Amino acid sequence: MRLEEMQLHTSPFLEGYSNGDAEVVRFFDYKSPYDKHEWTKRQQELKRYSFPRKGLTDYLTTYNQKIGSSAKTIENIQKLNAEESLAVVGGQQAGLLTGPLLVIYKCISTIQLAKQAEKELNVPVVPIFWIAGEDHDMDEINHVMVPKNNTAKKVSLKSASNVKSSASLWEWDSDEVQPWLKEVFSSFGETAFTSDLVAETERILKDSDSIVTFFAKLLSKWFSEEGLIVLDSGDPSLKKLQSSMLKEMIVHNKAIDEAFNVRTEELCTSGYSAPIEIQENNAHLFYTKNQERILLYRDEEGFSSKEKDFTISESELLEEAINHPEKFSNNVVTRPLMQEFLLPVLSFVAGPGEIAYWAVLGKVFGQFNRMMPILTPRLSFTLVTTGVNELLQSKAITVKQVLENGTEEYKREWYAMNRPIETYDTVQSVKAEFTSSYEKLIRLAEDIDPKLLAVADLNLKRILSEIDYMENKLEQRVRKKVKEPLAEFDEIMLQLKPTGILQERVWNIYQFVNEGGSFLMNQLVQYPYQFNGKHKIVYV
Repeated sequence: MRLEEMQLHTSPFLEGYSNGDAEVVRFFDYKSPYDKHEWTKRQQELKRYSFPRKGLTDYLTTYNQKIGSSAKTIENIQKLNAEESLAVVGGQQAGLLTGPLLVIYKCISTIQLAKQAEKELNVPVVPIFWIAGEDHDMDEINHVMVPKNNTAKKVSLKSASNVKSSASLWEWDSDEVQPWLKEVFSSFGETAFTSDLVAETERILKDSDSIVTFFAKLLSKWFSEEGLIVLDSGDPSLKKLQSSMLKEMIVHNKAIDEAFNVRTEELCTSGYSAPIEIQENNAHLFYTKNQERILLYRDEEGFSSKEKDFTISESELLEEAINHPEKFSNNVVTRPLMQEFLLPVLSFVAGPGEIAYWAVLGKVFGQFNRMMPILTPRLSFTLVTTGVNELLQSKAITVKQVLENGTEEYKREWYAMNRPIETYDTVQSVKAEFTSSYEKLIRLAEDIDPKLLAVADLNLKRILSEIDYMENKLEQRVRKKVKEPLAEFDEIMLQLKPTGILQERVWNIYQFVNEGGSFLMNQLVQYPYQFNGKHKIVYV
C-alpha cells in the first residue's frame, strides 16, 4: 500500500476550521483540532462531569457480545469503568454492507485517534462508533451504489414498511434480503475472493434481524480486533440510561431552541449557510407512537405534532421520559447533547457536514454549562486500484489532477493529439470511382452477350461488399485507437470521482475487498496516518 497526500478544496467551512480561521473557529470551544494540547484541556474539562459508567458498560458489554465483538472490544468497554477513561466517538446511520466508504473511514479515524490520544495522555481512551439507529429515513440507507454501464447505479432494498419508525425497529427476513445481496456482488464481478466473501456475508446476514444489527455485525467483523466499541442509539436498553437528560431537554426545551436559533443566525451573518433548518417551536425531540416517530413542537398546551393530530402536555411528557424513555429519540440538535451526557467524549470525529452543524450547537451546550468536545475532521481517502493506476499512467495524468479537474479537459487534449483518420469519405469515393469505371465492363459484357449482365451485376455487388468489409476493418482499428482510450478516461472518472463527487461518498468497501481481498481492510486500519486535514490517496 502506498500513500500520497493532497489539499482538497471541497468545503470552505471545513478548510477554515482546519486552518484556524478566526471567523470559523469562534463557533467552537476548542479552536485547534490538530493541536494535542487541546486534548489536555478537554481531559481537564471532563473531570467536571459525571457519567453513568456502570450502566453504560453493562449495556455496551451485552450489545457488543450480541454482535460478536472480540475480547479486545470487551476489554475496552471495561476500561470505561475507570473515572479517568475517555472516548473518541464517531457515528453514522446504519447502511447496507456498511454504507459508503466514508463510514469505514470514520471507523478508522476513531480507532487511530483513540490510540494516539491514549499514548499522549497516558489514560485509557477507547474508540466508540455511535450508530444512529433512531433515524427513520430509509431511502438514505437502503441501497448500495455499484458501477454499471459507465455510471453509478443504485441497488435498493425495499423497506418492509412505510411507517416512519427508527432503523433499529426495521426488522427483516434475511431470506428476502439474500437476492439483493447476490445482485450487489454480481455487479462487483467474480474474483478469486468473491465466493468466500459472499459466504461469510450471507452467514452474518442470516444472524441479523434488522439493518442495524447487520450493520453492527459487519463493523464488528472488520474492526473489533482493533477494539472498536459499537453502540446503537435506537436500542431500548440504552435509552434506559437517558431519562434524566430527557427531562432536562423537556424542561429547558425553549432555551435549547432559542440558543440554536441565535447561533444559526450568527453563522449566517458570517456568510455561511444554515446547516440545519430552523423551524418555529421545534422541540428537537421525537416521540414514538404506534411505532411511528413524531417530531414534537412546542405549543400553548405543551407539545404536539406538526399537524396537531398528536398532543401531549409537558407534565405528561416528563412522566413518559421517566417511565418510557425508549419512546424518545433525538434529532440533529439534541443528539450531541445526549452523547455528551452518556460518554466522556474527548473528541468527536466528524465529516464536513457534521462540523458545519456542530458550529450552531455551542450555545445549546452552554445551556447545560458544558463545552462541546474537540471536533476532529475524519480522515478522507481515495482508493486507487492497480487497474485504475495503470489507466492513469497510460494517459499520463495523476489522481490529484482527476480529483481537482475531472477528466474532460484531459480527454479533449488527448483527442486533439490523436484525432482519428476519417474513413467514410475515402471509402465512399473509392466505391463511386470503382462503380463508374465498372460501367465499362457492364457495357462490354452486354455487347458480347446480354446474358452476362446478371453475372456482371453480381460481381459488382461482391466487389462492393469486399470494400465494405475493408471499411469495417478500418473502423475497428480507428475505434480501438481512439474510442477505447476515450472510454478509459470515463472509467478513471467513474472509479475516482463518480458523478463528480468524491469516491468515498459513493462506492462501498465491499467493491474493493471483492477485488483485493480482506487483507485490504487490515492495511487500511493499521497504516499510521496523520490527522492534518489533507486528503489521502491510497494505492491498493
